[in-house]
Amino acid sequence: MILKILKEYNRIFLLPIILLCLGATPILAQSALSIGVSPTSKVIKVSPGDVFSDEIVFWNLSETADTYYIYIRGFRQIENQPGTAIILTDEEESKALYSASKWITVDKESMYLEPNKNTKLRYTINVPRDITNGEYNAQIFLISESEGGAQGTMTFANLAAGTPILLQVGDEFVENAELLRFMADKKTYERVNVDFLTQIKNLGDTHITPAGEIVIENIFKQEVARIPFNRNRQSLLRDNLGNYIDNWSQSGYISPAKMLTIGPMKAKLLVTYRSMQPGFATLSAETTFWIIPWKLIIAICVVLLTGIIIFVSKKKIQRR
Repeated sequence: MILKILKEYNRIFLLPIILLCLGATPILAQSALSIGVSPTSKVIKVSPGDVFSDEIVFWNLSETADTYYIYIRGFRQIENQPGTAIILTDEEESKALYSASKWITVDKESMYLEPNKNTKLRYTINVPRDITNGEYNAQIFLISESEGGAQGTMTFANLAAGTPILLQVGDEFVENAELLRFMADKKTYERVNVDFLTQIKNLGDTHITPAGEIVIENIFKQEVARIPFNRNRQSLLRDNLGNYIDNWSQSGYISPAKMLTIGPMKAKLLVTYRSMQPGFATLSAETTFWIIPWKLIIAICVVLLTGIIIFVSKKKIQRR
């Protein structure tokens, strides 16, 4: 039943609140949601064999009461897009290595939510005794009965709110990452409006949130700009690739520090990603590009050429 729902909408269930769970600032893309939820995310540290219980509080933000069905699914990152997630289908769930959905039970199958009234849902997590250390995930979410949640049809806007859960099993985690690419999106620019493209792979067994700086130097090796890398703190789930885009732009060709930003430029990337031993592992790379204000250069050449022609013409007249 849930498989039909997810397939109908290309199986995509964006979880902007996962950004909070992963240490980022959430950007709510689904403004049509009519359900409030607390907590918006949960990170739980457990050990193999542990039993953990807690509550999620839901409330109805609309003026109409409705019944909501409760679902539990693992999720994965949308390919190459850090800070995003997609709910797993039944087929994906059966093959998922890091889904914790089968560990979680809830105390009811559905909830009747009245306007402006809180309703609690209690859940229990039974961590397998033979599970290996690492980070696992699951999402507890609701689907409205009025939109066919029980029959397998619904509208995207009525994918109701839920709580993404990250389960960190064990005490020691491997935080490891590889920098696969760092480059400017073009080799030459007319204006100072450069996008830096970075690709990082998470090789560890827990999520990471890469952070750092991109330092830009001009032909004279003067620092003309220093921009933050991954400003929105988008995280990478374990065993995932992430493409990051960071922009450097300014008006004119003189930096705020009065440095020239024309000609060959060099950008240096320095990134850290470890939370347990910050600073002990860095990712670094360099790339080069050119800023050539060709329209300005042509205009200057035209002015100079015009001046030369006028000067030569005057000289000829004076000789006559």
